Amino acid sequence: MSARTPEDGRRTRQPAEDTADLPRRRLLTALPLGALLAAALPAAPAHAKAEPLEPDEDVLFLPSTARELDNGQIEIDLQAWIHEKNRFKVLDMGLARYLGLKLRNMSPAARLRFAQRTALFHAEPEEGTVLEIDFGHGAPLVRMPSSDAAGRTSLRATVDMQADPRTAPWLNFRARTPGPRADVDGHALLVPATGLSVISDIDDTVKVTQVRDQQQMLLNTFARSFKAAPGMAQHYQRMARNPQTRFHYLSSSPIQLLPALQGFLREAGYPLGSMHLRESTTLRSLIPGEGESRAHKLSGIARLMEDFPQRRFALVGDSGELDPEIYGAVARQHPQRIEAVVIRDVTDEDKAAPRYAAAFAGVDAARWHVLRDGAAWPAE
Repeated sequence: MSARTPEDGRRTRQPAEDTADLPRRRLLTALPLGALLAAALPAAPAHAKAEPLEPDEDVLFLPSTARELDNGQIEIDLQAWIHEKNRFKVLDMGLARYLGLKLRNMSPAARLRFAQRTALFHAEPEEGTVLEIDFGHGAPLVRMPSSDAAGRTSLRATVDMQADPRTAPWLNFRARTPGPRADVDGHALLVPATGLSVISDIDDTVKVTQVRDQQQMLLNTFARSFKAAPGMAQHYQRMARNPQTRFHYLSSSPIQLLPALQGFLREAGYPLGSMHLRESTTLRSLIPGEGESRAHKLSGIARLMEDFPQRRFALVGDSGELDPEIYGAVARQHPQRIEAVVIRDVTDEDKAAPRYAAAFAGVDAARWHVLRDGAAWPAE
């Protein structure tokens, strides 16, 4: 999706109405002018040159993956977002008005939930900050590249360290911070060379989001308690009994929702796993276009398959958006490595639907499944 207004302000002929883009533009219309500008304008560069983390800056590490190399070292994929928290109450009020909510009439718990889930959308990305990572175990400190204009920095670090059996399969590290402030913790999932990796979508796959109804999606994302998809946590728990199985949550949800999503997965009883979320966004670009979502998922799958070439993969998604088409394309390209594709039905279509015939053309019918709520997992 893209903005319809020319940036240079000149009057141009408007294209035909794009009904799929209406909900987001209604949201923007509902926002006060000051809040709209705060959401739409790019942030000014925070730093002109590389500097260490400052006291007013925060770091959010995505739970990433790690693997043991042939020489006994461990390669860790570090992914961080550096930002400075802000609080624009006027933007909260505009979003609440669009959702039909009156913040003053909400319970204290509901207001707190709303504030927590929207908080990081007001954060200002910090450019030019360099993190020093401490892996413990006597390993030398590792400097990450300076953060870019979006506040993002990433690094594949190779370190001499041993996994701690008390925290297995997770490896812990921390970013050094100045002064008396506590260091910022990060975690990476140690993935064995062989075994099954479950790549799972989040919205409408493990969590009820109602992505097809965009106002309900926004309410479920910002105002309501998260609700687990029926039976999915139990299915995942059974798969997780195999100690070689790992979970990777690949979603088009933005990075700002990471704390809320991690809390949900933990509380709902899902096995924790690496998190692969979309690049940081403002509320203005909360809803990705189909092309952006597809590219994000395809690149995430490709990277995991490349990093772990001997592992088998199960792809789990839902029928609400493009998961069948994306997963079908991957299964055709890698028939020997995709053990199963499971699609949670949210559109009331069975396996004989024309859509699935097209999405999974050329894929062994025994390897892809449509899962209705309450039904047994296909492998059971």
